Amino acid sequence: YYFVNTIMSKEASRDPKADALAYLDKHKIPQLFELLGAKIAFSRPEDPNAFLSAELLKVSAMLSRGQPVTLFSEKDISVMFSIFDITGRGYINLTQYLRALNAVGISEPALATPNMDQIPKSVFVEYVFAEVMHRAL
Repeated sequence: YYFVNTIMSKEASRDPKADALAYLDKHKIPQLFELLGAKIAFSRPEDPNAFLSAELLKVSAMLSRGQPVTLFSEKDISVMFSIFDITGRGYINLTQYLRALNAVGISEPALATPNMDQIPKSVFVEYVFAEVMHRAL
């Protein structure tokens, strides 16, 4: 009787909401939904359900191979630089860098930002890709 009551009281004292949030965080479910939401908004497929099913299969295959799952590749980020380098000078400023991060869904950088007035493409790609990888599944 004591043993059963002890187990039941421990179970009753657990916070189901905290347990659920811990589970979601452990399995990166919020990041997965964010990634899928961004992909579907960007692609605007005719059949969203089929698109999501296909994307989940891709994610599963990548994770089983040990590959990080991100919305943007290093190549995508390299191309993005030209969008923010509107003058074609080969560099952007910190404000443009932060806008680029925002464009890839990062409103608050988790890593250090480049400490320079003029950010060249190579630094831009390195830093933005590091932020993207930091959030990878």
